This record gives sequence, structure tokens and C-alpha cells, in this order.
Amino acid sequence: MDLLVPLLALIHVGSAMLYVAGYASTKLMTRIAVQADSEARKHLLELSGRFDFTFQIPFGTLVSLSGLALTWANGYSFTTPWVLASIVLYAGVVFIGAGIWRRRSALVRDAIAADDDARVLRLLTEPMARALGWLELALIVAVVTLMVLRPS
Repeated sequence: MDLLVPLLALIHVGSAMLYVAGYASTKLMTRIAVQADSEARKHLLELSGRFDFTFQIPFGTLVSLSGLALTWANGYSFTTPWVLASIVLYAGVVFIGAGIWRRRSALVRDAIAADDDARVLRLLTEPMARALGWLELALIVAVVTLMVLRPS
């Protein structure tokens, strides 16, 4: 157990860093794409998707699995308030990413394939998409805060 906890902590923190890097890169590419011309927008959104598939999906999965294992290895109860809150909040992040953004991304790709740039822009800038982005960011910041502070 002496080696397990630091190894799991390294995997968890390293995965979290790569997940957040992918998250920030995906959001940045999408934000820049909104301001770009149609042709550049296509390339930027493709790059955004690559960051998503390369960093967010695999490392987000590893963050959650290593976090559960680390909780167990450290002897924390899964009902400890900050642990439970982190799990619930991160489940919200996963739901937004896999349940909502994945569907919206498919609509954006369909609009790009149909060469409907106006629809692409509408999907990227509508108020619901912006609100969802802010909610997702708030959840991620809350989880990171709980991980760092570990309040009783």
C-alpha cells in the first residue's frame, strides 16, 4: 500500500492535468472558430474535436477511475462530504460532455458537412450553448477546488 497511494495520486493528478489541458484547448479552439471565417472555422473545429478525443475522453475516464481507486486506497469513505460532492459534480461534467456536447457536436459536424456555416455559428453561439459551457466550467472548478481543499 506504501507504493500504491503515491502511484494512484500521480495517475490521478497527471490525468486531471491532461484532461483540463484538453478541456481548455477544446474550448479555446471553439471560441476562436466562432470569430474565424468559414474555412478556418472548419479546421479549428476539427482541431477542437481532436483535443476532445485525444485528451478529454481518455484522461477524463482515467481521472474518474483513478479517483475512485485513490479514495479507497487512502481509506476515505465514499460518503465523506467532499468525496461525495466531487463524485456527483464530476458525474455532472461527464453527463454534460457525453450526453449533451456529444450530441451537439454531431449537429455541428452535420452542419459543416452540409456547408451550412450560418447553422454552425448558431449552434456554437446560442445562449443555451454558452450557458452550458459556463455550467461545465463551474463544475470543473468546483471539483478541482474540492480536491485541493478537501474540506471536512
